[in-house]
Amino acid sequence: MVDSGFSIVKNQLARRILLAVPTATLFSLFIFADAEPSKAQGQALEDAVERLARRAIALPHEHRVAMVWTNHAAIPEQHAQHLRELFVAQLEAAQMRLALGEAAPALRVLIEQTPSRIVFSASVSTEGSVSVVIEEVARSLAGIDARPSNVVRLEKELLWRQEGKILSAVIRARSNGAGKSLLLLNEEELQVFGQEQGSWKLLATKAIPGAKLPVRTARGQIVVAEDSGERVGILFPGKRCDATLADESAVSCGGGAADWPAGRLLALPTCGTQTWWLKSDGTDWTSDDRLLLRNSGVAKDSAVAAELNVPGPVISIGAGVDAGAATVVVRNVATGDFEVYRVVLACAN
Repeated sequence: MVDSGFSIVKNQLARRILLAVPTATLFSLFIFADAEPSKAQGQALEDAVERLARRAIALPHEHRVAMVWTNHAAIPEQHAQHLRELFVAQLEAAQMRLALGEAAPALRVLIEQTPSRIVFSASVSTEGSVSVVIEEVARSLAGIDARPSNVVRLEKELLWRQEGKILSAVIRARSNGAGKSLLLLNEEELQVFGQEQGSWKLLATKAIPGAKLPVRTARGQIVVAEDSGERVGILFPGKRCDATLADESAVSCGGGAADWPAGRLLALPTCGTQTWWLKSDGTDWTSDDRLLLRNSGVAKDSAVAAELNVPGPVISIGAGVDAGAATVVVRNVATGDFEVYRVVLACAN
């Protein structure tokens, strides 16, 4: 009886398998994915990077290249570094040499994300043209699909554009109640603009004392403290200055190190009690950048709550007119101009 029952079961299974032959491949993939989902997720990005490297090796370029690696996706930096090492290993196995600290043609590798996919691209420029190869991975397979519900979003407004360098910008309410002020900082001076009938009018220029900063390494940040009245601080490498906006007094400076702000803390009470950290995503000064918004109380590589594309590298992030806004300086890579944006939090719904 046992043998007979077993035979009936076998025959039924055999008939089911024969009926399933047209979808055998799909069935086997389903079994594999169900058995080892974590392994499939863990290898998806690595497999894509290795495929990208093999295709990049076939692009027309020299055997000595300078690699520019940029991660614009929500991949933790430690994992992104692991992916970079895999990519480099593939290049070296093909006898390609990475140039360090010397001039060489650039091989640019960019990691970006869309709402559904992680996109890897590698590109080289040769004789006035650009060759590109692309690999994509579904975000669900990459293991970074889950994101917090979007309580807030980021919005931007272009306020100012000029050819000359801008190191930092700040928007603040004027103490006399006469609208807003826009402060622009460069290597030599602090410029103060007032808003009149929808445009900015230069009100004052305050020279920065001391030697002019080297053009290539020029860096500065306007710092505005709460309840500081018409006084602002200015940070330079190894130097701090103070300026009074209410009169024509000179800017005073002194030596000393200072904590350099890496981003801006934002809050919007109408969207909840949460505070957010706004920071630039860029590492490449020759490509577009993104502003990323993360929960201020979690790790720096946590999921991004909101993001905003800007047309070039972010130079600095300064204070806005209130706690829900920031003033962002960007160098537009298409025009070379320096642009100032008002970036604000807005409720997602």
